[in-house]
Amino acid sequence: MNFSSLASSDVWRDLIERGRRRTYRSQAVLLAQGESPDGVIALVEGLVKVVQGNEAGDHLTLMLRGPGEVLGERGVLLDRPRSATVTAVRPCIGVVLTAHAFRGYVARHRLEPVVYRLSVDRLNSQERLRADLAHLPPPARPARVVIHLADEVGHRDGGGGVVVELGIPREDLATMAGMSRSSALAVLARLQSAGIVTLGRRRLVVRNPALLRAAAQDAGAEDGDRPPRGTPMM
Repeated sequence: MNFSSLASSDVWRDLIERGRRRTYRSQAVLLAQGESPDGVIALVEGLVKVVQGNEAGDHLTLMLRGPGEVLGERGVLLDRPRSATVTAVRPCIGVVLTAHAFRGYVARHRLEPVVYRLSVDRLNSQERLRADLAHLPPPARPARVVIHLADEVGHRDGGGGVVVELGIPREDLATMAGMSRSSALAVLARLQSAGIVTLGRRRLVVRNPALLRAAAQDAGAEDGDRPPRGTPMM
């Protein structure tokens, strides 16, 4: 679910036509945490990651976002500083709309319910992930993170699998799971050996979603690292 899937094609096209088209190279920062919300970006092409930092200087990848998303809309509508940093993980094309213009666009098309629903659904998804990671044993956590990312940005490959274009190093998956890099990679390797996922350098394919969900519910494995208490998940 993203913004364009909840709005009609005409409404999405109106947004694209009203903004200023920009290109972003890989690793470019589109929005920075703490900045004043002076506008939004409608993502037309590419993939971005949403990262949140805390006072201790730790940074956590919260989610990935693909085409059809509007980035920064919550800060604009609530008139609050950016709550996270959005970085391109591959070259992107976006359309920039000022805060005033976006608020007018939302009012004109009566999109308040759409934006509200999208914000609530995203917050609920993050809360569910955080709650699951707090209680799952370490071997189940990478599977749960992969499920979350597949739900967010996955697409069918035509053969029954779900392709997740990560665009981020596997170390970020370990951080999201609240585990060490070596432990998380060992779990992912076992999932691949079992034929549940296929791992690429910056992508993975979920070959058996049912078995992946079973692996993410395995409460019988030994306990170990847990995500830090109070880790922000936005």
